[in-house]
Amino acid sequence: MKLGPVMVDVGGLELTPDDIERLQHPQVGGVVLFARNFAAPLQLIQLTHSIREIRKPSILIAVDHEGGRVQRFRHGFTPIPPMRSLGKLWDRDPAQALAAARGCGFVIGSELQAHGVDITFAPVLDVDYGESSVIGDRALHGDPNVIAVLAEALQAGLNAAGMVSVG
Repeated sequence: MKLGPVMVDVGGLELTPDDIERLQHPQVGGVVLFARNFAAPLQLIQLTHSIREIRKPSILIAVDHEGGRVQRFRHGFTPIPPMRSLGKLWDRDPAQALAAARGCGFVIGSELQAHGVDITFAPVLDVDYGESSVIGDRALHGDPNVIAVLAEALQAGLNAAGMVSVG
């Protein structure tokens, strides 16, 4: 069986019969998890394992886990600062900001991989114009060139941990 192009979500901390039926649909190729799907590290491992058991090849498991206020899993995970903190560090010390971005990426990737997650929807590539409360401190910087360099470093850290990322 081949994976389909659709990514869906599940409603809670464990799979319901409706979730299982939806995940078995041939058009489904992935599932995205949210904070509502997380109570504790072991529970997350059990959930991702049950998702993987539904189909072969296994459904891809993703999460929007970028740090700051968009860090879906908290208890038992390293707190990652908002991405804007990397941009502020860049303004003071670019070399240190690149190292910190790689480090953040490695931590995010390692922890997600250990819990059965395949993909993170990070880094955020939005430009911080100072006008969007939705983006706000999620943006790396106000300069697109700095964003590109920091995002590349963050992705290098994610890749070093074996994590696939989506900018």
